[in-house]
Amino acid sequence: MNAKREIPGILCVSVCLVVLWTCALALGQQAPAATPNQLVKGKLIYVAPMSDGLDQWLIDFLRRWGKYKVTSNPEGVDLVIQAENPDKELRLQTRGGTAEPRGAGEPPLPFPRRKHGDLPAISISVVDWVTGQALWEADVMNRNPKKDAAAPPPGPQTQIFARDMTSDQLAQKVVAMLRKYEEGLEKPPAGKN
Repeated sequence: MNAKREIPGILCVSVCLVVLWTCALALGQQAPAATPNQLVKGKLIYVAPMSDGLDQWLIDFLRRWGKYKVTSNPEGVDLVIQAENPDKELRLQTRGGTAEPRGAGEPPLPFPRRKHGDLPAISISVVDWVTGQALWEADVMNRNPKKDAAAPPPGPQTQIFARDMTSDQLAQKVVAMLRKYEEGLEKPPAGKN
């Protein structure tokens, strides 16, 4: 009769020990580390052709930095640097089954929708080749920064004020901002070892 009373007690103690052991294992495990940004772990980069020789200057300054190996083949790279001119993009609309430039056939507006200075002269982005996701973007503005304005942060979306800059000066500024942002990603967050 005592044997029948001891079996539920032993079973209860066994279950409690298993639960405690499982909890101890769960507490002892560390949370999985977040995957590093592709800017940090990427090694091979392609610079797409750009106007005014900007691509060649970017390649030169990226090589001087030494973080990435620059290649002329866009296939199989980790990162791609590309530029687009948002003011000169061809925007199409379909009218009667035919594609034509947006706004064609409509009377011009008597006033501009945006000030010309609001649009970036060029937008440079670093894109993950595999996912196509933009990892860093810089809008190059053709004006000087406003007086008493704080400098824009290095990224992931930033602005570069490039009034009267040459292509080499602009490329140097772009790579410096990218480098500053990438080095900030490499540092562990405050309070972590």
